[in-house]
Amino acid sequence: MQKQCAQCSAEFEVTDEDLAFYDTVSPEFSGKKYDIPPPTQCPECRQQRRIVWRNERVLYRRTCDKTNKPIVSCFSKDCPYTVYSQEAFWSDGWDPRDSGRDIDFSRPFFEQFNELLHDVPHIALLNMQTENSEFCHRIYDGRNNYM
Repeated sequence: MQKQCAQCSAEFEVTDEDLAFYDTVSPEFSGKKYDIPPPTQCPECRQQRRIVWRNERVLYRRTCDKTNKPIVSCFSKDCPYTVYSQEAFWSDGWDPRDSGRDIDFSRPFFEQFNELLHDVPHIALLNMQTENSEFCHRIYDGRNNYM
C-alpha cells in the first residue's frame, strides 16, 4: 500500500508484512482487540518524532529532587519532571512502584501517560561505569571524558 506522509508529503510503502505485524501486536483488553492503524508518516518523520524526547547535547545545573544536592543533568531546572542524581536513582531509598497507577479507560491515554512521566523519577544522566567523566550523557565504560 502506497501512502503519502502527513508531515513531509513523501511517498512511502506500508507492506503486507507491516500490516500483519500491526495486527499481531494490537493490544487486547477485556476480550476486545484494539487495532493499531497503519502509519500516516514516513519512516524518517516517525524517527524524528521518536527521538525528539532525547537531549544529548546540552547539560544543565540543577538540584536532585531526592537529595537536594547540586547535580549536572540533561533536564533543565525548569523541566517539570522529577529528576534524581545517579546515586539517588539507583539507591534503595525510593520505591518505583509508588508511582504506579491503574489505567482509567474513561480518560485519554496520553493524558495519563503525561501525568506518569511527571511523577516517575528520571535519572539525571545515563553515565555508567565511568571514571572522571561526570559531564557526559549516554556513556558507558568511559574514562577521562568531557561532554
